[in-house]
Amino acid sequence: MQWLPIGPLLVTTSLLSVEQPADSNIMVMDRAKSLLLSESAFYAAAVNSVVDQEKHYSSSSSSSRRGGLTRRYSSFDLSTTTHNENVINVAKSFLSTSCPELLTISESHPDEKSAQDRLIKIGRSINATLRYSHEAIERAKQGEELYPGIWSADEAEEVGNEVDRKMKSDASLQLLVNECKNLAKMLTSTDGSMKCPTVRYGRTELQMPLVSLGCMRFQQSWNRGGKPVKSADQIEQECQENLVNIIRHSLHCGVNHIETAQGYGCSELQIGLALKQLFDEGVCKREDLIIQTKGGISSSTSKSDYKSSILQQIERLGVGYLDLFSVHGLNTDDHYNWLFDHGEKGNLIDALKELRAEGKIRHIGFSTHAPAHIIKKAIETDVFDYLNLHYHFMGSYTASGDGTEGQLEGNAENIRLAQKHDMGIFIISPYDKGGRLYAPSNLAREIMLPDLEPMEYGSLWLWDKGAHTIVCGAARPSDLDQPVLAAIRSSTDKAKEDLAVVTRRIKEREEQVLGKDWAESWHVGLPNYSQSEQRGFQIGNIVWLYNTILMYGMLDFAKDRYGTLTGNAKRWDSNKTWKENVFANPGFNWMPGCAYDESYDYTSDLKDVPEQNLPRVLEAMEFVHKWCASGQATSNDEKKEGDDAITIPLEYQTAYDMRPWTAFPER
Repeated sequence: MQWLPIGPLLVTTSLLSVEQPADSNIMVMDRAKSLLLSESAFYAAAVNSVVDQEKHYSSSSSSSRRGGLTRRYSSFDLSTTTHNENVINVAKSFLSTSCPELLTISESHPDEKSAQDRLIKIGRSINATLRYSHEAIERAKQGEELYPGIWSADEAEEVGNEVDRKMKSDASLQLLVNECKNLAKMLTSTDGSMKCPTVRYGRTELQMPLVSLGCMRFQQSWNRGGKPVKSADQIEQECQENLVNIIRHSLHCGVNHIETAQGYGCSELQIGLALKQLFDEGVCKREDLIIQTKGGISSSTSKSDYKSSILQQIERLGVGYLDLFSVHGLNTDDHYNWLFDHGEKGNLIDALKELRAEGKIRHIGFSTHAPAHIIKKAIETDVFDYLNLHYHFMGSYTASGDGTEGQLEGNAENIRLAQKHDMGIFIISPYDKGGRLYAPSNLAREIMLPDLEPMEYGSLWLWDKGAHTIVCGAARPSDLDQPVLAAIRSSTDKAKEDLAVVTRRIKEREEQVLGKDWAESWHVGLPNYSQSEQRGFQIGNIVWLYNTILMYGMLDFAKDRYGTLTGNAKRWDSNKTWKENVFANPGFNWMPGCAYDESYDYTSDLKDVPEQNLPRVLEAMEFVHKWCASGQATSNDEKKEGDDAITIPLEYQTAYDMRPWTAFPER
């Protein structure tokens, strides 16, 4: 078998019936398309689209080829800036027979960049499905040993069975085609039938779209170094045009809730300019929109300071008033006290109440990355009309392992409590902090397909649990497509059936991989940083990451989360108190906790852990540190040398990345 690098494509001679001549020059035979006459239509169309692109690639000069015939563990080039042309051509070829209406729209769409982005995403999805299918089949044929614990013997046989594999691939591709057909309808709809549904947003009585437009990924700068953007003349035209197109597409889709923050660099400034343009063009009116922003607090903030700062935010946005204003980062007991017991500086919550009385703010809420008990305390004040928090099907990000009354996930209890108080419930970062669902592992897709892609499952799960709206931090217009399409079909019987099927599959896997006893009790007695008084260890979260990797193979997500813990650990000063350490690091209370330390005696921290769980807790912490600490685990296309080298199992590797290019503030 010989691997062929087609730019971002990676296919094999056996899959495409390509012969490898003795002189190692890759030739594609004319009979390649006839190879799969007996296959299902969408699978055949996908393979043929790759064959067509390989013909084009093979006819190009050898100097344009990237490297040698090297096997890589990715279905596309992981770079977000290069080699997208090949993927676009695969998508075009596939759509020409499977969904020509979307191809026609793409070729004539006024936003050419967005049309191209959509083709890249479609091409990457096709590649990921074919890639995993082929790898699994070849692995079974070669009798390769599987990484322990990923599949049972029966599952492994089914995963590698050629007939079953291709049937599942075809069904998965049909899911993609259905999405493409609905996308074509949404892009051209003018009768309102393809708009995001709305729901009552708790006691605010606002009609909130199920998807909100998050505004922390499309601005030009975070204004945290480099070249800060403070005025309109510093904004690059390309960035502002992209931002305007995002809002324009958002409104076309029925997503009229725009959510930003003072802490998002020049986001408020650019949104203000964009809204003025759209108002002037007659695209929308102020009353058509639900505008939300957030403002942070500190120990030095006085009531008058806070009020003045919020009025400046309203001026930057150019909207006259805010439908929703959130305290940004109610993350610690100190934040809570600054709001309700701030001494001579004045209680900061009173600034918000005064602005509400003056008509500048209509509803008051808070956004939080806090431990579960602090969120609970804030909800119970009954002062807030809504909240932004982390809660996802994999866990609660910073709050997993927290909670009272024996709850498994910290914020599950807070969701129920918010519902009891009739609060609006806004979910932070369902596609990023909720598991990097835009770049899922092969295992996560394998568990959920052919019924749902991970992004759709994560969305449906949240709405089913009572979330009113989930945010999409769009860096480009196309980022809104899949969330809105999921929202449109969320109330259908088929969507509910698909959700139930995948949820049942996950529950069965949980008992198989984790074991029923561990799945129900892993969190008992585990401290997170707020209970770990010596070193601020985020033990509950670390063990949660262990479960997440074993369950879903979401290694890249776990590495991202654990990376913040290792960074916090490096900055922890044992000569300072717990509180001094927490506040010395500005990012600590947003992404809190410290990583595992191999030299530390955890006897005191783990004193409340049930005896039967203790060995596995220690094993879990060691496992996560080994796989996720910087330099320990390998990426999809790298190898680490030495005795400690880790080869990433196929199932843990990233299947695709739905970010066609690097977002502006990340450049």
